[in-house]
Amino acid sequence: MMAGRALIITPNSPLPMASGDAIRNFNLMRELDRRGWELSLFSLANGLEPTREDRQTLDELCDTVVIETRRITPMTRIGRTLRNVATGTAFQRDYFWVPEASARLQRWLQSESFDVIVLSQLYMYRYLPPELRAHTVLDSQNAEASRIASMAGGRGLTPRSIAARLQAHAVQRFERRAVQSVARTVAVSGDERDYFDRLAPGRARLVPNGVDLERYQRRTGAPKERCILYMGSLSYSANVDAVRHLVNDILPQLRTRDAKLTLLGSSPPPVVYAAARASRIPAEVTGYVDSAQPYVEASSLLAVPLRSGGGTRLKILEALAQGLPVISTSVGCEGLGLTHGHDVIVADDPAEFAQWIDRMLDDSDLCERLSREGRKTVEQRYGWENIGEELHNVLQEVWGEAA
Repeated sequence: MMAGRALIITPNSPLPMASGDAIRNFNLMRELDRRGWELSLFSLANGLEPTREDRQTLDELCDTVVIETRRITPMTRIGRTLRNVATGTAFQRDYFWVPEASARLQRWLQSESFDVIVLSQLYMYRYLPPELRAHTVLDSQNAEASRIASMAGGRGLTPRSIAARLQAHAVQRFERRAVQSVARTVAVSGDERDYFDRLAPGRARLVPNGVDLERYQRRTGAPKERCILYMGSLSYSANVDAVRHLVNDILPQLRTRDAKLTLLGSSPPPVVYAAARASRIPAEVTGYVDSAQPYVEASSLLAVPLRSGGGTRLKILEALAQGLPVISTSVGCEGLGLTHGHDVIVADDPAEFAQWIDRMLDDSDLCERLSREGRKTVEQRYGWENIGEELHNVLQEVWGEAA
């Protein structure tokens, strides 16, 4: 069967690649294009808008590109979340909801037909007309019920954990309804694929996250300074929590005195700057950068002290591809099939995490082994070319059933 027409619906523009979902969406779109799919894109631009060069790249990749640039303010989102909690509805239903954008998409769908629709994340489910669900692939990127459950189980009664506990059942219901209504749900890890398959037997598929092995080459040589790098979209609450955990619970237990910390990521909120000021070692907040490459080259290790979240971490794959040693919590590297002491260091206790950072800063042989084996792992399992083939096969399944 030849490739057909596919509409990709995303909550953020695939370019610039400033977040994990944008990286995944762009690379999968590129792989589908290479396999002959005629692509169209409908996207919101609630954060960074594509540059002229980004827009040109998307126009070359797609037949039609529609990007709605209406911004949803933080206060609007807070108000929506409070209303969702009060009414028992999942916050994902309204988080990216823009009525004008939805109306524009509905007019488009009435004037054009597509063989398959790829819906990026549960957040965009409300935009999907019920009559098109049988033609739709939901690229979950996270098992949202599991992610909210991990937030609800956090330590202490924080506003974040309280809201998660109040939302847990609503998110579970909303996710179940979405997964059972679409033709296929794509998961990024085997465990999440099995979870979705229990909700909709026979309709879950595995399409993991990946890394551009041509773009990201293994670095040569050791950095001149002892630098700990944290990297990730800082508009995402799980990343903000990880930064605070790193600064408040881990860094105070470091033996090392001459290291520094770099917090790299787009849209850092005030709490991230406050954490940097309170850090036991000198800390820099970069905000969005066009390329993380100089920071990777200058860093001794990537720290991923995540305590909640879902899916799998693209930043870990990118670091491993570039030969940057990684230390992570179990949550941070779950679903990637990595082995402690072989291609990554895994530590959940803050004191143990700090001890491993101290050792990694001093043990060049350990870091060289992690660098070498990490690159080998992503070469063997996480190139976008093979992953794109998996998504291509899923889209062909759906197209064939709908024909």
